[in-house]
Amino acid sequence: MARKPSLLCVDDDAQSLEVRRIVFEAFGFEVTCATDPRQGLRLHASRRFDAALLDYQMPHLNGAELAKSMKVSRPDVPVVILSGLPDLPPNAPEYHDRFFTKTESGLKIAQAIHDLIGETRGKDDDLPARKRLIAAAGVFWGFATQGISDVRRRIFPRPSLSVAL
Repeated sequence: MARKPSLLCVDDDAQSLEVRRIVFEAFGFEVTCATDPRQGLRLHASRRFDAALLDYQMPHLNGAELAKSMKVSRPDVPVVILSGLPDLPPNAPEYHDRFFTKTESGLKIAQAIHDLIGETRGKDDDLPARKRLIAAAGVFWGFATQGISDVRRRIFPRPSLSVAL
């Protein structure tokens, strides 16, 4: 059995990161996640990944700055930036190999990453239905749990903690 390509995913939103992990594992990747860009940079320095998928808007280092640091140390590792923004700001360093918005399909992003690392999986029709179903279930689960969390916060708001002196 061939080795699965390894993917480092970095995003400060833990729930989005978990959904992304489920989706990309369904598309044949071994996924390692980091919720802090500094942690992602340390992982990148200590392990060999086939590719990295980075959120753009994060504290401490944005995705473009993180991509620059990663490319300086390992220029051969493809870096993909994923963002809720339609485009990266014009002043963002361009050290990434591809850019996708978060509205793009997981399949499209997975195929692009496979292409970048030389392990093309083929077209959507070639992807087993089981993997497509698992990926869709992962996305649905992520949105469903986010919706439940939002409703719970609206119905049961947490009281603010204040200390009377």
